[in-house]
Amino acid sequence: MLLDIEQKENELIVSYYNKEGKVSFKRYPIKQFQNWVVTKDDDKWRDPDIKNWDGRTLKKSRSKTFNKFSLLYFMDSLSQEDRDEIYEFNMPRTYFVDIETEIIDGFPKPEEAKSRILTFSIITPERKAIVLGLEDLSSEQIKKIEEDTNKHFSKGDYDQDWEFSYYKFKDEYNMVYTFLHKFLPKFPMMTGWNFINYDWQYIVNRCKRLQINLKDVAITGALDKKDSRPLHMGILDYMQLYDKYDRSVAVKESNSLDFVSGAVLDGISKIKYSGSLQDLYEKDFQKYVFYNVIDSVLVYYIDQRLRSMEVLLTLATITKMPLYKAASPVAVTESLIARKLAEQNKRIGTEWDKEDGKKDGKYAGAFVKDPVVGYYSGVSAFDFASLYPSIMRQFNISPDAYIEIVPESQVSERRKDQDVIVCENGVVYSKEDSILKKILSDLYAQRKEYKKTSYEYYEKAHEIEKKFNL
Repeated sequence: MLLDIEQKENELIVSYYNKEGKVSFKRYPIKQFQNWVVTKDDDKWRDPDIKNWDGRTLKKSRSKTFNKFSLLYFMDSLSQEDRDEIYEFNMPRTYFVDIETEIIDGFPKPEEAKSRILTFSIITPERKAIVLGLEDLSSEQIKKIEEDTNKHFSKGDYDQDWEFSYYKFKDEYNMVYTFLHKFLPKFPMMTGWNFINYDWQYIVNRCKRLQINLKDVAITGALDKKDSRPLHMGILDYMQLYDKYDRSVAVKESNSLDFVSGAVLDGISKIKYSGSLQDLYEKDFQKYVFYNVIDSVLVYYIDQRLRSMEVLLTLATITKMPLYKAASPVAVTESLIARKLAEQNKRIGTEWDKEDGKKDGKYAGAFVKDPVVGYYSGVSAFDFASLYPSIMRQFNISPDAYIEIVPESQVSERRKDQDVIVCENGVVYSKEDSILKKILSDLYAQRKEYKKTSYEYYEKAHEIEKKFNL
């Protein structure tokens, strides 16, 4: 499963998850980065065999890096053996992390990270709970936290073999430095609840105050520009995954860990305490650590029940995209279009006078009718299956099928042409099947086939339950 692609000078570094769920690498030397650009028909450097998506002439132009489409074309040009290895569905070894911070003047803001990180809790795939902290805990207290952790999950079908370890540090700097340099590099995947927007952002900004350079932690010395994630390290937010992909909780009243764990884990939720969390830290450090551990274990069990992460990982595998781009519908659509065009020996080229990916302007979205305010009886609702894709297929809506826009007064006359499709707003499309129509038709057919297969498995599971009285 593809994790990251990093472009360095004269080299492409590709990371992916191997069969052991760890991160592996492949490095490809690049003599010269080149991208397809649109050119004139009389350009002597034009490619005579490959055309742009709209039929215009293309040529290759030197660049410092591949653009997103050239990167995709390069990956598709790799040997079958390499592609099979890179894109194979392999679940990463996942570690669940949660931090607790000092509360001095209101709840700490991650963008400021003014107060200390007090503890890190780490949950391993082998059900080991590890906490890094700044206060002392006796061996008896450590044993009690381990016992209480197993007891907390005694209700229901949960594992009762949790092990607990505690490591005390003399100061915050050493604790954070150890977490980043000793623990983080061993995590193929790290996640937690509200992890990206709070925990990870807090760690990043706290490192700035402590003068710890995150680039020293990165395997290749490079960080993601968006969230300072060390490249080739998996970091996801489980709350975001749950919010986007889970369908088991019918009414999501809240995305708080307490609500979700209660809804998903048979009523098991966070540890309750009186007073503030800072009071708990100062008066009962043992319970404070226990609280920190349970927060991470809850996310571990939520993942065991819901498998929300698998949805994103499956998307990345199916679309053959880096993990962090697979959640973007736009990126997925662009890759589908680019690959479909490549089957027709076409490419997506850029204009000489336009930046790659630069937006030309804003476009109106879906039409939403303003309601007539009032109270009504006998209200009905209509849910159309795959409405937008169906409309796009019906009218052949796609950039490559677009012809022109005619005034409303000319719509009736233009519809006399049997070779075009004219929409109500005057937009005219060709009747020859477009790229998007072909892609949507393929996806729709696959969807029907997968739903049929899913139903067959459901029936088999139901038969087994009846047979064995499960």
